[in-house]
Amino acid sequence: MRVIILLISLILSSNTKDDNMKLFISKKKSNRVQKNIIIGDSQSPYVDWGSTSFNLISSTGGQNSLWLGGKSLSWLLQSVKLYTTDSLVTNVAICIGTNGGFNKNDKITELVFECKEKFPNSKFYVIQGSWGWGGVSNKTETQVREYYKKFSDLGVVVVEPPIGKIEPHGRKPIYKEIGNNLDSLINL
Repeated sequence: MRVIILLISLILSSNTKDDNMKLFISKKKSNRVQKNIIIGDSQSPYVDWGSTSFNLISSTGGQNSLWLGGKSLSWLLQSVKLYTTDSLVTNVAICIGTNGGFNKNDKITELVFECKEKFPNSKFYVIQGSWGWGGVSNKTETQVREYYKKFSDLGVVVVEPPIGKIEPHGRKPIYKEIGNNLDSLINL
């Protein structure tokens, strides 16, 4: 109980969105404090914008915040390996795949393993990326869904719908839909 009171006072004393200790308090049957984070690429801040329950570790992208524009799964994997274990995180949304062109040789199994090691009390979700623009202009929805099926096979919940066949940078309506669906998954 003291831990919950301390965490609530930390939240109330923080006035910035990019505070590394920002937590989302959820009234669940267990009254457990939830810390829901988003990690990945440049689409991560837009998923943050679309969700009321999930947040970036920091609004400044980089290795310590586990998200950065233009990065692929291999960058995220290395960043997660270097990250300090955080047993307070209860849900992790992974937003990755687009910058690597949904490469079938990505080390998805290793990323999921590392995430489970660093966030041992978490459930994991993956946001399906975007295609039809830039370096992924030749990709199809079928290829994208096959890529994320590998996450599903490892026990990661695939969030619907995909970001889709759009240039993804900006506060687009699809992020509200994804955010709402992601939020509903943790409130079941």
